[in-house]
Amino acid sequence: MQIWDGGEGDLGYARVSSDEQARGHSIDNQIARLRANGCTHIWEDTESAYKKGVVRLDFEAMIAHIQTGAARGKRLCVTDFDRLARNELRSFWVFELLEEHNIKLVSLDQPYIDLSDPDGRFMAGQQVIQARAYSARLSRRVKQGHQHHRDRNAAYYPPFAYKKVEERFELDHAPFLCLLSGKTEMSRAEIGRDIVEIFLKSRSLRKSLRTINDKYGLRSFAGKGKGNKQARGRFHFHPSSFTSWMNNPILRGHIAYGRSGQQRQPHKHLWDVRYNIHPDHRLISDEEYKQIEEILDWNAQHRGFQFKADTIHPLSGLIYCGECSGRCRIINFKSRTIPDQRTYSYQCDTYHMKACSQKTSVRESLLEAALIEALTQRAEEITTLAKLPPSTLLSPELQALRSELAFYEAAPGNRAAAIIEDLKRQIEEVRHQSNQHSQVDQANRELLLRCFSDCLYWKTLLDEEKRNLYRALVDRVVMRDGQVESVSLKI
Repeated sequence: MQIWDGGEGDLGYARVSSDEQARGHSIDNQIARLRANGCTHIWEDTESAYKKGVVRLDFEAMIAHIQTGAARGKRLCVTDFDRLARNELRSFWVFELLEEHNIKLVSLDQPYIDLSDPDGRFMAGQQVIQARAYSARLSRRVKQGHQHHRDRNAAYYPPFAYKKVEERFELDHAPFLCLLSGKTEMSRAEIGRDIVEIFLKSRSLRKSLRTINDKYGLRSFAGKGKGNKQARGRFHFHPSSFTSWMNNPILRGHIAYGRSGQQRQPHKHLWDVRYNIHPDHRLISDEEYKQIEEILDWNAQHRGFQFKADTIHPLSGLIYCGECSGRCRIINFKSRTIPDQRTYSYQCDTYHMKACSQKTSVRESLLEAALIEALTQRAEEITTLAKLPPSTLLSPELQALRSELAFYEAAPGNRAAAIIEDLKRQIEEVRHQSNQHSQVDQANRELLLRCFSDCLYWKTLLDEEKRNLYRALVDRVVMRDGQVESVSLKI
């Protein structure tokens, strides 16, 4: 999130990692210090600067702002150099970028380091190297701690219906809620068992959730991104979380390590399962779990909302609810005047589980009309831009690799020959990927202009051609209260 206080003051950047935030390190303290030192335009991130593949959105926005030249002659303040990066390559690339745009980097915790001086740059590099070494040692200690935890078959986070007692899982029989119907008091363990029985009876995820949400008065919100993560053990289910919960070996008296991240249900063979750790606190028997597995597998092979195998709905998978961010499903209605004719509409799928208030559907024809209007308007906007040559700006990754290559090529002797060859290979790979992305983007622009410069052209396309076209150009269409709320395009 960017903070703009107005005025022509200096720039500031603040960052804490998720682990630091969990340990009580607030980013507000950094922001207050930056403001006190004259920073009026501050970027902040809550991300690791050490892990590969992590994108810091505000950091990238700050770099883009600097590259425009608008901050020339100002200062960039941080509380410590390791706030910018804990990677030597990335840090030195930032140092060079700031020097190129005449921006002075100031560390509030190391005011004695001047990057305009060679000795000062050497000291700053030492600070970054020490920070990276600290992160590596911390990562190693964390891994060792996890292994020690596993060696004792100790419990981590309890799923719903369970509690953690010392280092073991136990069913949670403490009073949790009281149902209005019948004034029945229930514990998490009793609710968990009730949920299992509802699923075994209905044999359907969505039917089960509809019954559960209606019985217990639940409302859920779906979406993508970190902001949609729910607290562990919360009494709330969506189809994916419901499936994950029922497949959790803890419910059968076992413990499984390695279920986080990408190792969910399709990677059960990678789980580290320790059997019969708490056999007296089973919520599901082995026989019941076998039934659950068979039901889930069969439903996965036979799922789908298409009414006929040969029916293609071009907008399928692109329509979302503006209330809960859940995906919308296709429903059909018989024509009153022509019995054999059906009209198709989209309705919030979460509403069918009684977890969203958006009942009103929107006709497929109205959604497609709004989408065509947005695509036609976008085609008009980029008609001139599409004729411009592709951008020659280098990506930060490619600039960093080239800077490192120049450093090693200038080194005396030939001891760095292997590193130089490796860097050249990386540069060629990054350039190739960049060219591929540029070609795809250019192809999508040409596709947009070819198909929607004439707003009537799309009517000549087959449904299959429309589906492929929409999925290449459209991110999502959001509907709310029976109307199209917004259309998001990919280009």
